[in-house]
Amino acid sequence: MRSEVAAALIVLVPVIGAACRREGRQEGPPYSAARAVVERHCVGCHSESPTVPAFPIAAGGLVLDTSDLMQMHAARIKLRVVQKRDMPLLNKSGITDDERALLGAWVDSGAVGPRS
Repeated sequence: MRSEVAAALIVLVPVIGAACRREGRQEGPPYSAARAVVERHCVGCHSESPTVPAFPIAAGGLVLDTSDLMQMHAARIKLRVVQKRDMPLLNKSGITDDERALLGAWVDSGAVGPRS
């Protein structure tokens, strides 16, 4: 499963970026792609109900259970995951460079939430 996600990201990130550059837009990856990365690598510790036993409450008080919370904390996500690269803690969840880039691109494009 992880290799399929990585393969999809490797294909999608450059395609989305190229399409946006052609149209002169600063649109990034869709919320659903960013959400999938956050679900896979972040909410185990950063949730109202963490699933990682070491964290009975949300680590650092950061909860990322909803799109509104993800958007509210977008700058913090970029700082820790993309720039400092110290999250996930010791990279225990195995986040890839492509997934980090996807989150950074989502934040840089305005951290747009789900479209209804």
